[in-house]
Amino acid sequence: MAITIRDIARELGLSPMTVSRALSPTESLSVKPFTRQRVEEAALRLGYQINRSARNLASGRTFVLGVWISHLHSSVYSQIVKACQEAVQNTSLELSVSEMDWHFYDEDAHRRFQWPVDGVLAVDPPPLGEMEKLLGPTPWQDIPRVHLGSGQSVPWDGDFVFVDLGAGTRAAIEHLLSVGCTRIAYVSPPGADRPGMCHFDAYIETMRRAGLAPRVIVSPSWDIAAARQAVREFVERNGSVDGIYCHHDEFAIAAFRAVRDLGLRVPEDVALIGCEGNAFLEYFDPPLSTIAMPIGEMCHRAVELLQRRIKLLDAAPQNLTLPFEFLKRASSR
Repeated sequence: MAITIRDIARELGLSPMTVSRALSPTESLSVKPFTRQRVEEAALRLGYQINRSARNLASGRTFVLGVWISHLHSSVYSQIVKACQEAVQNTSLELSVSEMDWHFYDEDAHRRFQWPVDGVLAVDPPPLGEMEKLLGPTPWQDIPRVHLGSGQSVPWDGDFVFVDLGAGTRAAIEHLLSVGCTRIAYVSPPGADRPGMCHFDAYIETMRRAGLAPRVIVSPSWDIAAARQAVREFVERNGSVDGIYCHHDEFAIAAFRAVRDLGLRVPEDVALIGCEGNAFLEYFDPPLSTIAMPIGEMCHRAVELLQRRIKLLDAAPQNLTLPFEFLKRASSR
């Protein structure tokens, strides 16, 4: 037989109303902390399960946050989803993850978030005009939304948490210049090799300021095997490079293998830097440098902003910019 709020109240000698408030995500703070802890421990011990349907009807909320993300086959996006899950694990909230294929513009993307949510965490979304084409007639614009990631070059006047990877790119290229590199290539995924994209703009600007010709290597897809082949073919066709900066860390791995395929050494012949801050780059020989994002802090702050937005729909937007960290390792001399 299912355990009820009345069973918990009887066990603790409390009123059912007090137990109900203690277990309510919207009213629990009105209960004294010691009492709330007793109720939560008893609920866990007795095996109490919240009636989600009744709770949602009573509150008018789902207690679910949507995460809109391009795809999960990129390790950094998987890390972002994990960090978002960690940010809500001690709350009454749950996540619903939708792979929106921002980069591939899937015509069926609007079908992926039909389950109702209280708010949305949109990771590196495209401009609103492109979102409108993708998401169609669904009422997505009425849902509280926070943008997060490194794509704040995309215009958005709402809440966002931003890591300035354009500044990170400049730091990476300036470092390669400082160690004597003059033939520096930028390895880009498809679609990121155009004005308005933060990595691309920062790379072009820094190279031109140094009086050097840009060398942009565009992979035909996000697949690292394709990126490896693109780097190898570029060098074979255009001559050697002495520095490589990659749009993300998986491309840095691809470039590392391409350099080895060509019989070149890292860093003696080619200095190499990735971007995102994946921990596994430290385990290469030599360890690979990278521009790191504070993913955990970014996601926690974004969840906080979204909870605030859900409660205060008319509040002024908050915009947070978090610093990158240049993890300088042996691959970049």
